Amino acid sequence: MKKEKYYLLKPEKNSKWVAYTFIGIIIFIVIYFPFFAVNLRYQVGAGFSKIFDTIGWICLTVGSGLTIACLLSIFTGRILRFKYFIAGITLLWVGCWCTGNVLNIFGITIGNETSNPGYH
Repeated sequence: MKKEKYYLLKPEKNSKWVAYTFIGIIIFIVIYFPFFAVNLRYQVGAGFSKIFDTIGWICLTVGSGLTIACLLSIFTGRILRFKYFIAGITLLWVGCWCTGNVLNIFGITIGNETSNPGYH
């Protein structure tokens, strides 16, 4: 029978930084939030807006490239797989959702979430 070895991990003696970090977070929440929470919300929202816009434009670019390549391959006689066309349309939809743009492809509206109130 093999003898197993066990090791005891001891924490470092200088672990006060955890307490200081926790106290700093509490002070930030108690002092900063009541006065500047609205501004902080808008700053965080603006940061996420830029991130989603960048992701959306990347999806729009790649999706447009895939869709155009699939449509042009039909006319050149070299047929690309249908899954690339579906992936391009899906990327266009995700890009429209992230950026708020609206696209029309062959009369099909992509990215328009609200319906026109005049049509039922």
